[in-house]
Amino acid sequence: MSLSRLDVRQLRNLEHVQITPNEGLNLLVGQNASGKTSLLEAIYLLGRSRSFRAAHSKKMIRHEQKELIVFGRVSGEGGKTHSLGLSISRDNSGFRAKVDGAVLKRSSELALLLPLLFISPDGDRLISGSPRQRRRFLDLGLFHVEHEFLSLWQRFNRALLQRNAALRSRDRALIRSLNPALIQSAEALHDIRRDYVEHLGRYVAEYVTELLGLTELNFSYQRGWSKQQNYQEALLESEASDMATGFTQRGPHRADLRITYQQHAAAQHLSGGQQKLLACALFLAQAGLYQDRRQRPCTILVDDLPAELDPIRRAAFVRLLTKLGSQVFITATDLSLLPFDGSVPHTVFHVEHGQVVQK
Repeated sequence: MSLSRLDVRQLRNLEHVQITPNEGLNLLVGQNASGKTSLLEAIYLLGRSRSFRAAHSKKMIRHEQKELIVFGRVSGEGGKTHSLGLSISRDNSGFRAKVDGAVLKRSSELALLLPLLFISPDGDRLISGSPRQRRRFLDLGLFHVEHEFLSLWQRFNRALLQRNAALRSRDRALIRSLNPALIQSAEALHDIRRDYVEHLGRYVAEYVTELLGLTELNFSYQRGWSKQQNYQEALLESEASDMATGFTQRGPHRADLRITYQQHAAAQHLSGGQQKLLACALFLAQAGLYQDRRQRPCTILVDDLPAELDPIRRAAFVRLLTKLGSQVFITATDLSLLPFDGSVPHTVFHVEHGQVVQK
């Protein structure tokens, strides 16, 4: 999958921008607030139907404009090309997306046509942040490599919502009648996540060695309830406490990806810079696993991360990116921050005051 055309209108400081990316490395260079991150945001919108930095989508619309529009042309399997488009309006019509002219009912269809990975300057929060962030990382990876994952995840969440509602009603008989559906979906979700982490770990080791030179990192999936119990036993044991709080306290919704270094939590024993590199290794591993499973690369967005790395680590990071064979969009304030092999296909886009010029 690769993006062969991008057309952005009225998104933040981008009035109207058209670019023709290449299938390899695309370098977006410009000063802070020039609009280069907004270009990444437009691509992210096209693949995820939401922003990576705005909680309210209408805030992305350029000042005094009625709507923003993003259009892209994506090469699919077998050389087939798809047209992706979306608009966000200030009025009540809100968000609308189309693929090949047909209005979408589910935004997940965009993600299937334009699979993305986004690496940001605050990527270290994947290591030091909440378990929820790590669960989201795992689930986004699974969404792209396991066809049954989305329906399984949805089934579990429906069952969880139903049980939580029953807990608040304090109807013990109803609660127990809902347990079997929750147990079945929870154990299946645990199994698919555990297997994904096991496979991902094999890829992570290579990238961790290249970027950090560390060999004592360990990854494990914590399922969200005791290893000494099956899920039915865990639910029965916590039933009274769950009724008191009004929600289910154990299960895959409390799972975590545990990362340790020398048997201690990586977030406590690695420096901030090392945590950023470790997060990079995790995302690169996810891209490698996706490519091997689906036999095609995903698109990778990288926002200003190299500025925080020393020259050796920057070179290693860019080398690993290009080795994947993915289409990459990477921003920087200066081209010198992006060392790369000149033999790699690349295009430089200079971004200034919301205008983009291809060099």
